[in-house]
Amino acid sequence: MASEGFLRVRLVIRGRVQGVGFRRFVYKQAQHFGVGGWVRNNPDGSVETEACGDPSTIQLFIAEMHKGPFFSRVDEVEESRREALASPPTTEFTIRHS
Repeated sequence: MASEGFLRVRLVIRGRVQGVGFRRFVYKQAQHFGVGGWVRNNPDGSVETEACGDPSTIQLFIAEMHKGPFFSRVDEVEESRREALASPPTTEFTIRHS
């Protein structure tokens, strides 16, 4: 395990990200990378996600958020880091309904 522990980040993705399967895309990426957390649509048209995992894995996850699924258009990914975690986070990831 990395000496820096585990990382938790909150991302707000803006652009054409609702109605294009973005939440499902985030869910699939989380499953692929073994990342825990959640994703939801926001009333302002953005998609918000919180993800927890190994720092290098989280960076790969974030890189995918900049790409998005085929029909999306990502204009901005606002990132804020949360506190580091000493113990492994859960790999459970959920789609929250607004």
